[in-house]
Amino acid sequence: MNSGNTAALDATAAEAAACDAAAHTAYAKVTRRIVPFIVLCYFFSYLDRVNVGFAKLQMQQALGLSDVVYGVGAGIFFWGYMLCQVPSSLLIYRLGMRRCMAAIMILWGLVSAATMLVTTPMEFYAARFLLGVTEAGFFPAAVMYLNKWYPADRQSRIMSLLFLAMPLGMVLGGPVSGALMAGTHDLHGLDGWQWMFLIEALPAVLLGLLLLRMLPESPREARWLSAEEAEAVSALLDRENARKSTRFLTALRSPVLWTLMAICLLFNIGNYGLVFWLPTIIQSTGLQSTLEIALLTAIPYAVACVVMNRNAAHAERTGERRWHCAVPMFVAAGGMWASTLAPHNTAIAMCFLTIGISGLMATLAMFWGLPGRVLAGTAAAGGIAMINSAASLAGLIGPILMGGVKQWSGSISVAVLVLAALMLAAALLILAIPRRLMA
Repeated sequence: MNSGNTAALDATAAEAAACDAAAHTAYAKVTRRIVPFIVLCYFFSYLDRVNVGFAKLQMQQALGLSDVVYGVGAGIFFWGYMLCQVPSSLLIYRLGMRRCMAAIMILWGLVSAATMLVTTPMEFYAARFLLGVTEAGFFPAAVMYLNKWYPADRQSRIMSLLFLAMPLGMVLGGPVSGALMAGTHDLHGLDGWQWMFLIEALPAVLLGLLLLRMLPESPREARWLSAEEAEAVSALLDRENARKSTRFLTALRSPVLWTLMAICLLFNIGNYGLVFWLPTIIQSTGLQSTLEIALLTAIPYAVACVVMNRNAAHAERTGERRWHCAVPMFVAAGGMWASTLAPHNTAIAMCFLTIGISGLMATLAMFWGLPGRVLAGTAAAGGIAMINSAASLAGLIGPILMGGVKQWSGSISVAVLVLAALMLAAALLILAIPRRLMA
């Protein structure tokens, strides 16, 4: 090899090392600057979606709702959410994610606050449906936005940070919702559940107003990145996206997309069945205090925060994702099954529910790092929306399934066993995904 070639190779190596160093510094800044704000926004998105589970402890009796009516009302959110997923996501991709995310947050906050005014089952259904319509685009937009910043090999850890919003929604949302309902009951003639809906909706509106100021549209528009850092991140993403499917119609023909949708449907039936019925499951063990139940719902999700991030960090460190995604779901199914063995012992039931929910959340964070490994451009916009539509359908099925099985069998434990079976099926499907896509 002549000296000219050696010099060229040395220059290329030096350039690559400089680019890697710039990217490393850039991602440290990106993670500090944008991820906490998006997690905070998603926290209130999730809280405003699921706080109806806590409101149920007062609302159901106040409005005279049956278990099935409550299940339909909790789940009908996902009709609006599902119907608007794909069109809203494609529109967001064209109009710009920041502006659309801000508008979505303001609208869903206003609708969530208006839920305090419902007095009949039909009004309850209408409020939940409209909440689904207004919130539909936020999660796909958040995932697409993060895909504009992070390459696939960094996404599992980032998704685990994003999904902290879900367990935190239960860890903090449970006690806060319980305290709000207990502390504001009969204040100015309103029930505690009405005050809870109003107070917990206000942050979404305020954060929506702040979002445009806090989030740049892309790395090249981030003033807090140097030119070298912005270029390093953009070049890395451009190289990766060149290898992915970018056309939505092409993505629709991929069996991988439909497998991901099936997995998402199955484990989210379990997820949303638990989210909306966990306070009732805990109540069935013998507790009656609204505040005590709300505090206990925080335990499984607090543990899940730790397990989810440790699992994602280990997967990123080892480069293995298949078993890090499937094994937690097997654990979730086992935990749910074991929780039914002592249905009237609060301590034992809570122990196994904690194991089950931790496994479920660990898989959830790993799973949402997969679409970004194979999709980009409009394929990512439409594909992520399709997968999240399956989650929306699960959100409709889960609460109704729990209510229907409980009413048919007379036992909440039978309903939990059904969820465990669906989680087991999801774990088996994860193992059916080609290994090369999980690497």
